[in-house]
Amino acid sequence: MSCKLCIITSRTGDLIRLQKPDKLPQILSELSQLIQRSSRSEAFAMSFQTVAKLAGSEDPYRDYKEKLAAIGKRVAEAVRQRLQETSWDLKTALRIAAAANIVDTSVLGYRPKKLEEAVWDLPAIEEYVDLPQNVYYVLDNSGEAQIDLVIAEALERNGIRPTFVVRSEPYEIDVLERDLSGYRVLATPGNISPVRWIRDGFIVAKGIANFEAYMEWGETPALLLFRAKCDVLSRVFSVPRNSPIIISGEKAKAISLSQ
Repeated sequence: MSCKLCIITSRTGDLIRLQKPDKLPQILSELSQLIQRSSRSEAFAMSFQTVAKLAGSEDPYRDYKEKLAAIGKRVAEAVRQRLQETSWDLKTALRIAAAANIVDTSVLGYRPKKLEEAVWDLPAIEEYVDLPQNVYYVLDNSGEAQIDLVIAEALERNGIRPTFVVRSEPYEIDVLERDLSGYRVLATPGNISPVRWIRDGFIVAKGIANFEAYMEWGETPALLLFRAKCDVLSRVFSVPRNSPIIISGEKAKAISLSQ
């Protein structure tokens, strides 16, 4: 029930933030059908397409994403300095990557901390696996993606070559290929999580939406970096709400299925 309330609150909130409250009856009608779907990831992706259509913009949060990116760039400089001080320690880098998953528009009752404070939070769950020489790095929101660019440098300095993966179509405040010129980027179909389409290699995935997609479709080894932003995730992983988590895909599935 909490997850259904989350999507309803999220999408009605989108239209209010986008100054389209007159469109609430249309989105509620759409949501009455989508909340019946077995795939939460599909329901969220499809409902955001409806929001964009009702808002009259393919990428309704574009201006907001630019503001987040500007904040992220400033924080990324502090992150770079910290990693230089630790000789680009990979464990420190991954802790920062998980902690940076702080901004969100879609979690019921969620109130984020400021990014510049949040990036130093330590994880409540910290599991590591040996990363291979090549990884798919699945990005999340536009602000934290600026920090992920520095995290990618830490990976490379530790002998790991990341390829950024993003959705090809806008989804909430997530970063897109056009925001990452000059980097290796793979854009997957539509506006659903890229995790759905990755069937080989190793995944490093950021954020709740990519975590949820991995629970639904993940078939390859993965390291998941996110915050337990809602009561459901807090309860599943037995951590305080909003705690950063670093966990393998295998262990995350085992814990989720045991609930």
